[in-house]
Amino acid sequence: MCTKRFLPILIIASLSLCSFALYQEEVPGETLARMERLGEKFATPNEQHEFLQHFAGTWDTSTTYLDMGASQGEAIYTMVFGDRFLDGLHTGELAGVSFVSRLTLGYDNYKHKFVASFVDDLGTSIRQAEGILSHSKKSLSLWGTMDDWFTDEHDKHVLYRVTRLDNDHFTLHVFDLASSDETPIISTLYTRQ
Repeated sequence: MCTKRFLPILIIASLSLCSFALYQEEVPGETLARMERLGEKFATPNEQHEFLQHFAGTWDTSTTYLDMGASQGEAIYTMVFGDRFLDGLHTGELAGVSFVSRLTLGYDNYKHKFVASFVDDLGTSIRQAEGILSHSKKSLSLWGTMDDWFTDEHDKHVLYRVTRLDNDHFTLHVFDLASSDETPIISTLYTRQ
């Protein structure tokens, strides 16, 4: 019985040692060359990053929160760091309160996922999300968490969905994944200026 438990551990340990030994046999030049190849592979923008370029520009925004009326704003997004990330500022109102927010969105070649971070002057949290692009290459779904002051919920699971309607319009919807209601909590329509 003990042998059955330790056999998988022994196999994994042997494979790990073989892998470690393989890299130990590399001379410094080989190690450097391997690291350069990996660096180039993981640092070079690709077709996933091209998707992000569609959102660069200046946009008029119309945002609704729950059942409240729409409020107007503006967003300016640019590609940064050699077209690796979409970064931008959004100014507007949410439930009658003025805000400024920053979104940084990219594609992580190592994780094979889109990654995002959100900050704003309505709080002190940094929200993060990861996700995938639809087969149609029109809709990006990012799963993450957010804190909800109104319901006193920490790390509420949410879905951020960015949908490219055409070259001059896209939407961002935020869905509460714990709710059976499929209506977004926040919806923003972006219209290119």
